[in-house]
Amino acid sequence: MEESKIKGKKIECVIGILFLIPPVLGVIAFILCIFGCEWEFATLYNMSDEWTAFVSPEGGGGMSATPIYLGLIALAGVWLIKDSIHYLFVKK
Repeated sequence: MEESKIKGKKIECVIGILFLIPPVLGVIAFILCIFGCEWEFATLYNMSDEWTAFVSPEGGGGMSATPIYLGLIALAGVWLIKDSIHYLFVKK
């Protein structure tokens, strides 16, 4: 196989792994939140304040979009990794 194609697949795999870091951190924060940790990281305090829709006094509003974005990032990361992970172990 061409060396440039192998190098491209390795880069693709590394980008996919980088895309998987935020969802994994989100899962860790979710598990810590379930067990009652009150750390700022575990409650995703900054994300929920800035990513939540305005709640009016009459009711209504929205939930945080963080789970949706983390899920899309995870899907993109897995899609990039699925055919390129074995190229990390290929030698010249």
